Amino acid sequence: MSGRKALPAHEQAEELWERATGEYRGALRDIAAHLDTLTARRAALEEGTADLLWFWFGPSGRRTLVVENGWSWERAERFLRRTAVATLC
Repeated sequence: MSGRKALPAHEQAEELWERATGEYRGALRDIAAHLDTLTARRAALEEGTADLLWFWFGPSGRRTLVVENGWSWERAERFLRRTAVATLC
């Protein structure tokens, strides 16, 4: 995440960020589509599930818990996983 702090100084910062995260977001959309077929809950819109996966497993969630709140990486991972499962199942 510290590399992103330097992006505003780079003239192509937005393009670099989109390229760096684009494939990961695409993979989360694929996962979301699959998850939405597995649950008995009222099907969420694929983008809604993908957005939630990005919230939990994108670069900000764990960083906020670990860097800003002082949690261990393991504690943050367990919490985010439990929260995701509880919400999506």
